Amino acid sequence: MIVLSRGMLRHVYTRIYFSDEKNDPDSILAAVPAERRSTLIAKRAEHNGHAVYTFDIRLQGDGETVFFDI
Repeated sequence: MIVLSRGMLRHVYTRIYFSDEKNDPDSILAAVPAERRSTLIAKRAEHNGHAVYTFDIRLQGDGETVFFDI
């Protein structure tokens, strides 16, 4: 995912993983420190019988999303 925003001097890159998927064999996710991996995982919930995913992007501060240099 590429994140662009007014006021940002350059765009940033991140990845989205889904909580109900098998993400273990992913080498990029494995390279992220364990305490920060949760910032890359969309949480699944049910709403009216449908799967709904929540993925918050935090640009700085506590719980900042992991961004990658490409």
